Amino acid sequence: MNYYGQPGGEPNWQPSGQNNDPLPPQLYYPYGDGAAPDEKKEIRRNFNTIGAVLLTLYILTIVVCMTAYIFFAPDTAYNEYGQTVYGLADMVIGGCFPAVMAMIVFAGYCAVTRYNPKELFKTENLNGIQIGKFVMMTLFFQQLSMICTMILSNGLYSLGLEVSGLNYVIEHTPSVYAADVISAVILAPIGEELIYRGVVLRCAAKVSQRFAIFFSAFIFGIMHGNPYQFVLGFLLGIPMAIVTIKTGSLIPSIICHMANNILATVPNVVGYFNEDAGYAVTVISIPVFLILGLVVFASEAASGGLKLPPYTAYHKKRTFPILVTSWSMIVITVIYVADLIMSINPVEELPEMIEQTARLILRS
Repeated sequence: MNYYGQPGGEPNWQPSGQNNDPLPPQLYYPYGDGAAPDEKKEIRRNFNTIGAVLLTLYILTIVVCMTAYIFFAPDTAYNEYGQTVYGLADMVIGGCFPAVMAMIVFAGYCAVTRYNPKELFKTENLNGIQIGKFVMMTLFFQQLSMICTMILSNGLYSLGLEVSGLNYVIEHTPSVYAADVISAVILAPIGEELIYRGVVLRCAAKVSQRFAIFFSAFIFGIMHGNPYQFVLGFLLGIPMAIVTIKTGSLIPSIICHMANNILATVPNVVGYFNEDAGYAVTVISIPVFLILGLVVFASEAASGGLKLPPYTAYHKKRTFPILVTSWSMIVITVIYVADLIMSINPVEELPEMIEQTARLILRS
């Protein structure tokens, strides 16, 4: 059994030695309808661990980044349209630091729980074709989220609202673009996958694999702190969670995450040399990956490759009813929701660079 409750790493959901039992392997009590008091306590402790990790990451990131901004980027620059201009310090602090903090928190989690992270990087169950399919599905959901975001954005603007935190541009210098690529393509996928698939998904899958897939996707989406990237993070989180559970390894989800961020970053890099070309890459990529990804998604769905593990009455009594009693999960969820709400503000001035905002939204 791998560390996501998957027996022998096989792509089915049957527990080892229990061919007629529809339940995936559980960490706690594998039989019985209702949860015993001791079991509830153990499951609640499991959810509290997830919440504690997320709270620690949130607080550490806020403290470190705010301190760094005070010392290294005290002044904010604006362009002629009133948009914030991110320089090298902004890109390093706002892009690289959060990913590094995620890696530090994950290392602390492993030290405290005595968990061996090597278990998350096994390669024996990996298949290049399977990973390629999930990469295409990830890019399909990326484009789908872009369409949803456009609809949501138009709805907000019709109400006189916008997500002001995404209305910024990157300083047009090689060092800033290099920092952008390093943070988005390398550091963020590794750091975020360690937390959201390596801790959140893995811990939640001990109770229910199907619940863990959507729970981890929700947390991954809402932690971004704005409605646009919530949609993107949630949609991307589902295929990345499925492939992680199927393989028992973080390697496929990291690759999918990198592919998503590469596709969002390439227009920026191309735009550094030619703005029209950068815009063209953004416009062309939407229908191309929407169509190709849809074909792969439909094919996998029809062949049963996206079949989810069961979610029975057994699981229902051990997920939401106990999750809502976890103090740390309640606290961090309230914080995430508050951040999302506060990201929506009255429109000050319509962004002049819509394609730039689109690229920023796509980076999850």
